[in-house]
Order: sequence, then structure tokens, then C-alpha cells
Amino acid sequence: MAIFNGTDLVLKVQAAQGAADEFKLLHSTSCSLSINADTIDISTKDSAGFRDLLGGQKSFSLSADGLMDFIDVADKTDPEELFTNMMNRTSVTFTFALDVQAGHKYTGSAFITSLEVTGGVEDAPTYSVSLEGTGAIVNTAV
Repeated sequence: MAIFNGTDLVLKVQAAQGAADEFKLLHSTSCSLSINADTIDISTKDSAGFRDLLGGQKSFSLSADGLMDFIDVADKTDPEELFTNMMNRTSVTFTFALDVQAGHKYTGSAFITSLEVTGGVEDAPTYSVSLEGTGAIVNTAV
């Protein structure tokens, strides 16, 4: 197994509904992907005091943080584009992978559920975005 620098892990998001390409988030400093699986309790009196479970629904969410910039950049998805997708209630396509074509990539659709911009005294302004997956997430070898 090859260990890589976390700087190379990126979240790419479709800038606008119907856009053909996904771009890295502008000035991103971190990104994460969380995949979850619910369980269904099927315990009965025959379970001898132990829980019996079935696999239930699966879900996933993504988040990212970055440095805020109010200038559009052609080959990046900026916070203003995220805001527009959120306000329009449109899903976006995404890719969560290494910036270079290697290993695996996770792709799917998600809704932007949270967008926060923060500016502290004598500090660089930042943004945070959260996305909630809709439909299936696909893991593909690259």
C-alpha cells in the first residue's frame, strides 16, 4: 500500500447545474468523505440476549474547508457557485479522489446542505461546505 500526502486528496464539485466538468474547490485546505450504513434490529426472544441485525440503508456525506476568495477562477469551483447551487436546491456531481489519476475515486451526486463563511480579526477568511449524498456512491479504480 502506498502512503500519499493528504494535500493530494481533493474534492471536485460541479460548478453549475448541467455543467460538463467538475473542478477542485477554490483554495481548499481540507476535505472529507463519510460513508455510513444503518442497521435494523431483528432481535427476538430467541436471540439469547444478544442483538441480531440486518444491514439497512447506506448514506454518505462530504465536507470541505478552504480560504475564502470573492474572485471567480475559471478552473475551480468557488463558494459563490456552491451558494447558487444551494439556493437553487440543485444536486451537484462530485469526485473525491487524488488530484492525479491514481488509486480509486468516489463519485456521485449530493446536495449542498451547509455553507459558512467566517472572517476573524487579523485572520484569513475561510469557508466551510457540507454536502449530503443522494443516490449511490460509486467507487472506481483509476
